[in-house]
Amino acid sequence: MASTARIFLVTAAIAALSVDSAQAGEPPTFGFPAGFSVDKMDRSADPRKDFTRYAAGRWYDAMQIPADSVRISGLDLMSKRTDMTLLQVVEEAARQAASAPKGSPTQQVGDLYTAGMDEARLKALGHAPLKPVFERIAAITDRSGLAPELARLYLATNEPVALGAGIAPGIRDKTRYIVVVGDGELVMPNFEDYLKPESARFREAYLTYVTDTMVLAGFADAEARAFAARLLAMETRIARVRQPLVEYQDPEKRFVEMPYAKLKALTPGFDWDAYFATIGLAPPSAVTAIEVKSMIERAAILSELPPDELRTYLKWEYLRMSLGGLSTDFNAPALTFTRTFYGPGFELPPRSKQVFDKIAGKIGHPLGRLYVDKHFSPASRHAVEDMVGRVRAEFRARLEKNTWLTAATRKQALTKLDKVSITVGYPDQWIDTSSVDVRADDYFGNLERITTFMARRDLARFGGPIQQDAFADPRSTLPTVINAAYSPLRNAIEIPAAFLQPPIYDPKGDPATNFCAIGAVIGHELTHGFDSGGRQYDELGRVRNWWVKDDETRFVAQAGKLVSQANAYQVLPGLHANGALAVTENLADVGGVAFAYGALEKYLKAHPRENRSIDGLSQQQRCFVAWAQMWSDKAREGYLRQVTATDAHPPGGYRAYSASQHEPGFYKAFGIRKGDPMWLDPKDRVKIW
Repeated sequence: MASTARIFLVTAAIAALSVDSAQAGEPPTFGFPAGFSVDKMDRSADPRKDFTRYAAGRWYDAMQIPADSVRISGLDLMSKRTDMTLLQVVEEAARQAASAPKGSPTQQVGDLYTAGMDEARLKALGHAPLKPVFERIAAITDRSGLAPELARLYLATNEPVALGAGIAPGIRDKTRYIVVVGDGELVMPNFEDYLKPESARFREAYLTYVTDTMVLAGFADAEARAFAARLLAMETRIARVRQPLVEYQDPEKRFVEMPYAKLKALTPGFDWDAYFATIGLAPPSAVTAIEVKSMIERAAILSELPPDELRTYLKWEYLRMSLGGLSTDFNAPALTFTRTFYGPGFELPPRSKQVFDKIAGKIGHPLGRLYVDKHFSPASRHAVEDMVGRVRAEFRARLEKNTWLTAATRKQALTKLDKVSITVGYPDQWIDTSSVDVRADDYFGNLERITTFMARRDLARFGGPIQQDAFADPRSTLPTVINAAYSPLRNAIEIPAAFLQPPIYDPKGDPATNFCAIGAVIGHELTHGFDSGGRQYDELGRVRNWWVKDDETRFVAQAGKLVSQANAYQVLPGLHANGALAVTENLADVGGVAFAYGALEKYLKAHPRENRSIDGLSQQQRCFVAWAQMWSDKAREGYLRQVTATDAHPPGGYRAYSASQHEPGFYKAFGIRKGDPMWLDPKDRVKIW
């Protein structure tokens, strides 16, 4: 679902910052309740002409984007409220850490927070924590030291640095782990900004960012400035061969299986044997590569660099991936760079927000345990599990009656739907980090020890049974995250505990406002298993085409309608939505609204006393208004330009009404007829599930 999109910030110090970043004090309400409210509506607007305005016009008028955010919406405000709760949780843990058992969630969360909040000590240390690794890199005398050093950097960061390898469950065989290889990330996530003439100001700002950051880390100004130019040239080469985002969504194109010998042939000069020996794995017989062209280009660049420049490059990569544990002085270059994209008024969140975001990213499960114990209601979990059953049943009933699928494809679809694992709240088994030494006076060391623990924990699983960590993605599924997510590789949906509050779920809400909020989210995530990307995985999460060819052709034709409709939507003057990139999310929205509305109608038929008008709106009308209010948002222009190019999630203003246009009940509820602006011709409506 990605209720909140991660904004582009260039350092690990603030990489976890999202559009829901908290300000000091209570988050604004703009005079409205957190969840559904008729007061947010503009009833002077005609729902047949501008449904978004009708559903949330007064809310739009009142919303103001805070200085430390790039977007504001009901979901973002939910995140801000959760941030306030989490701040209380970590501050209480900090007060109790000294007396808590070593390795307990309270001790680890509390001492990590205390260490991160000690800005005076971090400033006094400056870039000193980098010194041991910088000295190790400086001791590399020839190219034979490259692969072992990249392996050591992988263990320190749990990310591929330039080139790297790790393990993951197989993409076609879910009984075994595979070795996955690839190259490192680019700093600017929209790789076209390296290439487009109109992005020259971003590239200039990037040069300044790299230079200023390196100077803070002890490099001479001239050296830093010269290296920044060479770095930009190197990353531009890589950007030219990056997979287009639409192509990257296709698992058949994203994952490339090859013999180990071929990997070595494609990347001559890089000693993969030494790399695997350093991380503790025997060289594999085969690997699965991601971004093959980019990996080849990165290997070529590494082979071309003179020894001095290679050492500088390795130091830079380690520096940029370690900034989150260093002095807050390093925030200044990143903030200046970020303002290039989002405007001069953009501000960083308070230090407390930066630190507990880092806690969530590093020890999310201990933090999640503390949050769930204090703030998650078992009643909410049970109510949402009941909703899961109703929405799944609606999907299944539609599949059983489906007439356009052949019997073979329909049978496979039903099998996959029945196998979808849907978990609410938190995992049955928490990740145990108790053996990690977390100290109240060593923030940088804490972060690196935790990261190395997680890297080695994953590598140690190789050769053993598959073990999936539930609710473990810091960006989308931790129990403290405002989101819900479907994993095609696991055929599993996770709905985090923190997500179950208004405007997504209200235990006091009427049927319509809950069915068409949390119910629609559940339907959205279920549909992801059958969208343009998810349908390429089977019931076990294997990449496998289980579609009869004619069914596949019909599906693509239906999905193409959504591509065209999104392409026609103008995000900003001259900027249109990317229909091909957003088709998965738009398909999921259509499915979510359809299943939620169908499940609501069946619920009301079984509970006729609850089928009542409230505040002059029928249950059917409240359903579509609730959906629209959930997605209503305002965003900065720079943010919209970034996410339109890089994010599959279309703008909230589009999501507020577009999916409803494919549901016949929408037209009936508001008397929308042919010729009305909100009318979508039946031939243009998507009829898949």
